[in-house]
Amino acid sequence: MNKRYRLKKSFEIEKLVKKRISVGNTYFVIYYNLSSEGNTRIAISVSKKLGNAVIRNKEKRILREILRENMDTINGFDILIVEKMKALNLSFVEKKIEITRLLNKILRKGK
Repeated sequence: MNKRYRLKKSFEIEKLVKKRISVGNTYFVIYYNLSSEGNTRIAISVSKKLGNAVIRNKEKRILREILRENMDTINGFDILIVEKMKALNLSFVEKKIEITRLLNKILRKGK
């Protein structure tokens, strides 16, 4: 995933969380809002409770790859993905299914 699609500013991430528009399941929570810039920007949050830096970075790389494949479907959103502890037990394919399911739920709710 290209760096121009990343949401980095802490005040922008806080704004997403404060709006409390989210979808979730037992593995992930996705906070979202329409993008002010018009293109999709994504932030990924993995807690220190999940493991050391190697594990957390691996999880972020996996999520970025899943999102890279779905970038064409999620145009115009600011998205924050929070990974929960139970997601560590999932395989790549299972994570891909769960993330895709949540992204489709966002799209069904509409812009």
